[in-house]
Amino acid sequence: MCRSIPSRIGRWGALLWLAGSSVYLLGLSVVICGDARFPLNLGAVKTTGRMGLWLTLAPAIVGLLALFLVSFRTRAGTIVLGIYCGFWITVLAFGLPFVWNARTSFCTPTMCIRTPWIGRLLVFGLMTPFASVAVWAQREYGRLRRNIYDDSTL
Repeated sequence: MCRSIPSRIGRWGALLWLAGSSVYLLGLSVVICGDARFPLNLGAVKTTGRMGLWLTLAPAIVGLLALFLVSFRTRAGTIVLGIYCGFWITVLAFGLPFVWNARTSFCTPTMCIRTPWIGRLLVFGLMTPFASVAVWAQREYGRLRRNIYDDSTL
C-alpha cells in the first residue's frame, strides 16, 4: 500500500516523540537510582527517592514496548501507545492547578524564575505532543483495523 507523505511524517513524528520521551525517562530513572533522595515533583505527584521510579521506569518500559510494537505496525502497539500517552496527559493535566496557582515557575537550588506563565506554557507544551501522538495512535489503530491483512498473516 502506498502511504502519503503526511502519513509518513505523522508516523515518524510519533515514533521520534515516543523514542525521545522514553529515553529521557530511562535517563531520569538512572539519576533516581543514583540519588536516594532525588525529588521528583510533577505537579500533583511529588515523590522523593526511589519511589519516583514508578513514574519514570515503568512508563519508560511501556513506551519502549510501544515503540517496538508500533514500528512493526501492530494494533497492540497503538493500544500501548495510547495508554502511554493517556498516562502522561493525565499526569500533566493534574499538575495544571499546581502550576496555575504557583507564585514561581521553576526553581533550582541557585535560582527561581518568578513568572508562572513559563510553567503553564511548559505544561501545555508537553501535553500537546502527547495528545497529538494519542490522536495519531487512534487513527493508526483504525487504519490497521480496516486493513485487509490481519496481524497473524504478516
